Amino acid sequence: MKNSISIFLLMIMMGVLIIVAISCDSPKEDQTKLEHSIEAEKQEIQKDLETLRDNIDSQIKKIDNQLEEASDEAREKLQEARKELEDDRKDVNKALNEVKDATGETWKDIKAGTQKTFAKVKEKVRSATESIAELFEKDKRRVR
Repeated sequence: MKNSISIFLLMIMMGVLIIVAISCDSPKEDQTKLEHSIEAEKQEIQKDLETLRDNIDSQIKKIDNQLEEASDEAREKLQEARKELEDDRKDVNKALNEVKDATGETWKDIKAGTQKTFAKVKEKVRSATESIAELFEKDKRRVR
């Protein structure tokens, strides 16, 4: 009876070990999954940064279109806003290059830094967009 129980328990343990061994990915498969995950994250962040850069470019074009017609006071503020947006675009381009050049070893740090840059620049662009719209509106009222 004791032998039967021992054999039964041994068979159960062997079955569990076989199941665990089969279900475990090889280190190479784990590495491949990690690389695909990093690549997907990089692509998503790149897309977000490119969209932000396009938004910045759009705001710069709006400013350029209004500069000639703006009053002296408004022109000065628009030029300041344009310079800030150009600086923001440089930050975004730098972040894009860092994302593109990131390796598996550097990705975690690059990702964290890029997300901070993205959030900071996105907020600055949102604020600048509102300020520019206000400035356009004030300047239009003056011209009338």
